[in-house]
Amino acid sequence: MTEITMATREQLREQRKQKQRQRTLRWFQGLWRSLALIGLAYGAFWVLDRPDWIIKSAAQITIEGNQVLPTERIRPLIPLTYPQPILTLKPQELEQAIEAQGAIAEALVSRRLVPPSLAIKVQERFPVARSQTPISSQGDRPLEPGYLDAEGQWFPAAVYEPLSEYQPLPTLEVTGIRELQLPLWPELYRTLGRSPVEILSINWQDSNNLILNTELGSFHLGPDLTQLEAQLAAIAKLQQTLGTTIPAQDIQYIDLQNPDEPIIQSNKPIVPPASQPETPQT
Repeated sequence: MTEITMATREQLREQRKQKQRQRTLRWFQGLWRSLALIGLAYGAFWVLDRPDWIIKSAAQITIEGNQVLPTERIRPLIPLTYPQPILTLKPQELEQAIEAQGAIAEALVSRRLVPPSLAIKVQERFPVARSQTPISSQGDRPLEPGYLDAEGQWFPAAVYEPLSEYQPLPTLEVTGIRELQLPLWPELYRTLGRSPVEILSINWQDSNNLILNTELGSFHLGPDLTQLEAQLAAIAKLQQTLGTTIPAQDIQYIDLQNPDEPIIQSNKPIVPPASQPETPQT
């Protein structure tokens, strides 16, 4: 037998041994992975089943950031069933569920393991105007009473009326607002907050004519909201003169589409005040 043949057989035997060692090593690695996964699964089950890491009642939930609503009125808004393993809770889903109910504008949920508890930081949502359901473009939604907040979010009356003992409900009423107009509401509301006269109601049934009903009378502003600041300035000027020149009961409405030239629609002919006779010069 030649040396080359003997060397080749030795190499083959060594390769077979090496492959056997590799198979054995892979088998042990697979076994350890399986044992590790079983251990992790058991450990997770043990952790989740620990009575020390379970929310058993609402008393383990702390509420922070509320200024008007007391804690005992906010806790029922948290959609949780008890007992609840704390590690199975999904803070983001819980935040969305709390905010969707309306009274809370923003919620931030944090889990604490020691002691097991939830901390929820809230920002309340305050209604600023009464309004029926915003009219949809299809017009297929039934109208029901509700409230708007300053950011144009609408919620049914059932959200806020049970909380009226803690926060006064607004008296301002908005009629005829449409879904397409909701994005315009935040800026409109902030601007109207600078009105020189109290605004009792807003009529937006005609999208081409925004009407303000005020303690001074009714003002027709037209469709151009970019003129609102100038129109409020015109109202401030009219406030100084209307009561003395024309009785309020005689005014039907005031057209302010051109704030530089207010047009008074009166129930009676407007008679200009008599001019004083000139004093003859001597």
